[in-house]
Amino acid sequence: MSIIVASTMSDSGKSFITTGLVRILNAKPLKIQNMSLNSISTWDGGEIAFIQAYQAWGAGIRPERHMNPILLKPMGKGLEVIFMGNSLGIMSGNEYYNLATNTLWQKISQFLSSNVVIEAAGGMGEPNFIDKDITAIKVMKDKGIPAILVLDIDRGGAFASGYGTYMMLPQSIREKLKGFIINKFRGDEKFLYDAIKWLEEKTGMKYLGYLPFLSEVPIMPEDSMNIYNFGEGDVEVAIIAYPYMSNFNELYALAKSNAHVSFVKKPKEIVKADLVILPGSRNTLESLKWLVENGFVEYLRQKTRGILGICGGFQILGKKLIDPYGIEAGYPIEYEGLGVFDVNIHYAKAKVVSISSGVSEYGKIDGYEIRRGVVKYVDEKPLLKITVRNGEKVSVEDGARKDSIIGLSVHGSLFSEGMKKLLKEFNINIYSLSMVDEIQQQAIRVEQFLRKYLHIDEIVEIYKQ
Repeated sequence: MSIIVASTMSDSGKSFITTGLVRILNAKPLKIQNMSLNSISTWDGGEIAFIQAYQAWGAGIRPERHMNPILLKPMGKGLEVIFMGNSLGIMSGNEYYNLATNTLWQKISQFLSSNVVIEAAGGMGEPNFIDKDITAIKVMKDKGIPAILVLDIDRGGAFASGYGTYMMLPQSIREKLKGFIINKFRGDEKFLYDAIKWLEEKTGMKYLGYLPFLSEVPIMPEDSMNIYNFGEGDVEVAIIAYPYMSNFNELYALAKSNAHVSFVKKPKEIVKADLVILPGSRNTLESLKWLVENGFVEYLRQKTRGILGICGGFQILGKKLIDPYGIEAGYPIEYEGLGVFDVNIHYAKAKVVSISSGVSEYGKIDGYEIRRGVVKYVDEKPLLKITVRNGEKVSVEDGARKDSIIGLSVHGSLFSEGMKKLLKEFNINIYSLSMVDEIQQQAIRVEQFLRKYLHIDEIVEIYKQ
């Protein structure tokens, strides 16, 4: 009993639909390959894409490494390839695909057991990727698992792309396409009937219902294509959306607050903000260069209050960033940060990937860490002490505060009581529950939405094949 949620294009709603189906089918989420800068630690220190952890938590399941066997993190000059939670290093596209379609696939196939909802990657049916697609086509071919297509009608051409994808696939694989869902529809379903009948007759796929267009999809965004401004409060929060911005899902803790949150790319947009956030970054050097080239640095230096740097953002606020192994740049380099905090960042070969908890004068601060940057204090007082990583006791100083400028390495900390208390000094009141509790509430609403519009009984029948 398994099913693949595939599509003809990226950003069609696969993650959203998978989130609901995992709950409805009482199954586990699985995305064999995910390209994303939003990642999180599993309980045992494995790094997987945030959305697979989200889908697991939403169904009341503990996230595991095998739910996202391959995570690809774009670096600009290559991809960091993470397999079963551990980094294999930086590779070119060709190097990765040669490895994935041979060695990695053989290891992954053992996780394609029953009771999984498999989210495919991007669009299936691309002629240059058909022989490389290990997220859907290889699974359908080797394991015989059926698939449904999600068709994004909002961007047009939904039925044409559905038919085109069906026709591009080999006959043996076409037979595994069992149905289709129309997503992001604006209007009356009866206007679709002729086109639905046409596609059913041409392909043999069953119509499985439609989902209405939502201006704001009620799950935390998977990648930067999906970010949107949110909140209707009076306190202005500006998140600088520099290149390689990562782990911005954590900032949706502010969705339940008295803030209005904007993602900005122009320096003048931060002038009136009560709080400016420098989010995480997968390539801190390139993000810092972008800040300099786009005129943000002077604005940030003139801003005497209201700056929060998280992980890569905290590193940018430091004095020196020392990269002896070329972890960030691809070659050994030492460069200047903004110099707000008197700390130096040393990039180590070993990556910290952990569910973390710490203590501060504001109370408990917890979340997760994904970083190679080690903070070396010169003449600065730590903001907190990390005391637990993946269930084991540690003692690691982290973060800093200088007047109303704050930095720390712990992602997801805005959901914790310590950071909620600290941000009250900026007149920001966060009402969110814990991150997991918020995710579960969102997933319940997604399930209810799917049950209202989709032909669930027919989807269950496909799942049981």
